[in-house]
Amino acid sequence: MDGPALSGWERRLLEEIESDLRQDTRLDRKLSTMGAKAPSRVRRVLRGVGRRVTAGVTLTALVMTAICFGVGARTPATAVLVALGVVWAATVGAAVAASELLRRRREARSGVAPADATEFRERRDRRPWDRPEA
Repeated sequence: MDGPALSGWERRLLEEIESDLRQDTRLDRKLSTMGAKAPSRVRRVLRGVGRRVTAGVTLTALVMTAICFGVGARTPATAVLVALGVVWAATVGAAVAASELLRRRREARSGVAPADATEFRERRDRRPWDRPEA
C-alpha cells in the first residue's frame, strides 16, 4: 500500500466494518463464489472448432454457400443441385486441406514439433478458471 499507514482509529473503524460485512452470510457467499466462470459446453466446442477452422476456410464456405444458394434458387433442377453440392464440398475440402498444409509448413519452419505445438497451445489457452486459486 502506498502512503502513510492507517492510524489506530482508522484501523479500528476498518475492523468494525469488516466484522459487520462478515456477518452478512448472503454477501459473503456472493463474494466467495464471484469470479470467472467456466464456459458452457457449447462455447467450449465453438472455441475448439475456431482453433481448427481458419478464417479463410470459413470465408470460403460462406462465399461458396451464397453462390450455390443463388444458382440453386434460379435453377432448382435435381442435377444442378447435386452438382452444386459436389462443387461446394470439393471447394470447402480444398480450403481445409490448404489450411492444414499451411499450418504444418508454418510449424515445420518454426522448428516446433507437433507435440510441442500442442503443449504450447494448451499453455497459451489457459483461462482464469483453469488455474487453482492461491
